[in-house]
Amino acid sequence: MKFYTKLQDWLAGPFSQKMQKFMQNPYMHALQVCFTIILPMIMVGSLASLVNTFRNFAPWLPDLSLINSFSFGLISIFMAFLIPYTIMESKKLQKQKMITGFASVSALIALANPQYVDGNLVINSGYVGTGGMTVAMVMGLVIGWLFSAYFKHGLFKKNSSLPSVVVVWFESILIIFVLILVCIIIGQNVDLFSLLEKVFSPLAAIGNTYLGFLLFYMIMALCYCCGLSAWTVWPIVCALYLTNIAANAAAGQAPIYIATDELVFMGWCCLGGLGCTLPLNILMIRSRSKKISTIGKAAIASSIFNINEPVMYGLPVVLNPVMMLGYMTVSFVVPTITYIVFKLGLVSIPAVAMMMNFLPQPISTFMVNSDFRGIILWAVLFVLTYLIYLPFFKVYEKQELESEQEVNALRKEEKNG
Repeated sequence: MKFYTKLQDWLAGPFSQKMQKFMQNPYMHALQVCFTIILPMIMVGSLASLVNTFRNFAPWLPDLSLINSFSFGLISIFMAFLIPYTIMESKKLQKQKMITGFASVSALIALANPQYVDGNLVINSGYVGTGGMTVAMVMGLVIGWLFSAYFKHGLFKKNSSLPSVVVVWFESILIIFVLILVCIIIGQNVDLFSLLEKVFSPLAAIGNTYLGFLLFYMIMALCYCCGLSAWTVWPIVCALYLTNIAANAAAGQAPIYIATDELVFMGWCCLGGLGCTLPLNILMIRSRSKKISTIGKAAIASSIFNINEPVMYGLPVVLNPVMMLGYMTVSFVVPTITYIVFKLGLVSIPAVAMMMNFLPQPISTFMVNSDFRGIILWAVLFVLTYLIYLPFFKVYEKQELESEQEVNALRKEEKNG
């Protein structure tokens, strides 16, 4: 019990404080906000991909690939605008945030080195889609830092008699001119997109190994059960997952990347939410504890749609040493088995971008790869997760039953007294 108490104190104290301080950094905050805001655009693309998947069974359905191209396929442009925009907003530079976002988009296009062919502007579509995400992230952070430093000093005195709008205009002209000029020169002489891909390829390679796959998942799970947002590491994870699913979906090659949102969140590693809490919710409903059973019944509808906050905070799992141990055990076992199964080729790797994590499983599980073997794997993982949670749940349930008995005894004494 002393170990659990010390662990809980450390998680609730120093660990949480350091993580919260890290997340308050304007640059990490910008990445978080960026992926949160563009999520609907990703989901629109996913919906189009879903319809196109059904075309394999119903050829009369319309081809919606262009909808995917003009939503998910423009993700780098969205990121190029939102990241520096959010940084400027965090640094209280409200009047300059919009023009900073515009300048960043111009810089991204300039770096892509577009060509004029017969009067038409031709640009590599991959550079404005998932293929340009690394450049958009790095460039957005650099421009956010550069513009915030520039505008804080400015070219005009703080007590200038000129209207503030005019000041922003004139201050913006110089830095935007220089930025676009530099990006044009770089774009014409260096393929920055391929260069950064090579620079970050070791990180991506690590993320696509078993240890990287497991580490990313367990870090998200640890943050969540400590009461912190799993979005802490999501910008890094999401960048990898989106790039991988785009590579898997590319025509003319077999899918090879296991680390994708479709596999982790829609398929096999998040049964009812991060940490696979749907089987735990079933245990809660069957609990002899009135409190746990009531919370379980209230949470089950959300769990079916992979929303597990009611379980995490209601049981609770968050900062509950007994349940956290079971939660982290599941977060080790399930990704491990999933990775091994897919690495051995026993189930088909998802090759369609379909970020629709709210769909009930195993319906979504089948949709991501149309492989019935995946349903069998899902069922095995469900039973296994149930059995892993069972002993930890029984320990916590016993604690709750004892607590409820004490409360009932006190009420009887008060009533009789």
